[in-house]
Amino acid sequence: MAEKKSRTWILAAAGLVGIQVLVLFGLLKLRHQDTDESREWSLDPKATVEEAAREKESREALGNLPLPEGTRRLTVAGAQAAAPQAEDLLEQARELQNRGQLDLAEKLLGQAEAKAPENNRIRVASALLAEARQDSALALQRWRDCIRASDPSGTTRRLALARARVVEERMRLEQVARQREESLAKNSRKLALAGVVEEKSGGEGRRVTWNVRAVSGNRPLDAGKVGVRVTFFERGPNGVLQKSAGGLPRWEKGPPLVEGDGWRNLSAEARPSAESKYAGYSWQLFYDGELQDERIQPASLRGVLREIPRS
Repeated sequence: MAEKKSRTWILAAAGLVGIQVLVLFGLLKLRHQDTDESREWSLDPKATVEEAAREKESREALGNLPLPEGTRRLTVAGAQAAAPQAEDLLEQARELQNRGQLDLAEKLLGQAEAKAPENNRIRVASALLAEARQDSALALQRWRDCIRASDPSGTTRRLALARARVVEERMRLEQVARQREESLAKNSRKLALAGVVEEKSGGEGRRVTWNVRAVSGNRPLDAGKVGVRVTFFERGPNGVLQKSAGGLPRWEKGPPLVEGDGWRNLSAEARPSAESKYAGYSWQLFYDGELQDERIQPASLRGVLREIPRS
């Protein structure tokens, strides 16, 4: 009898161990699938069409807004001295925004809003400026202000609703990006992204440089096991996102193999086709086939990308 019980306990223990081994194997397989170099980001055709429709809706609504009328004054001192009207300040702010002087444009829009707090064109310009400054939370707040203050059947309302949806989706995707980056940082890894520099390279071209470092606490790495995948994207003449031509990524001094190597630069150039505009990139860093780090810029691209097995 005792022998029977003993045999039962042994079988039960063996069964539990077997289940644990299967679970562990499943988790390892899942992690391998998540980090396997045989998977890549690819555009989802349906999502790209939907995204293009949203962007078109915004552009058309914006194009239908009446333009301000007034004289151009390109210095704050000159504008203040002449006591400009709100429309003059609005036009000047748009000029400054186009020149990249976003802080100064913000100040002038603040003055314009103080003079004409009910002017919807000023509200729209303020929301667009917040988007240009990549302050999604402020942009969404300003678009919602436009929705509340505008005519339910007017052009401003349609534009504000369209842009609010775009910004909300962008914020959601930015959160997804942060969560994925945090998840990668928690895993044991050997290489990591330290920074990115993006520069214009003739017309719509871009040169992107990624700063990569070796993570401390590891043995010297094997340069032959370091892999990088870069995909550039462009917005075609029809407004739909598509893959863009680009040069092969190149290391300036080879990849970092130990912490003492510091940052090592990896660069690649995007070359959009004629009549297309640069739209961003996806970048993945691998070591021995396992994903070490990634960056998708802008984060809104995640909304049209899907991770698929690499053919």
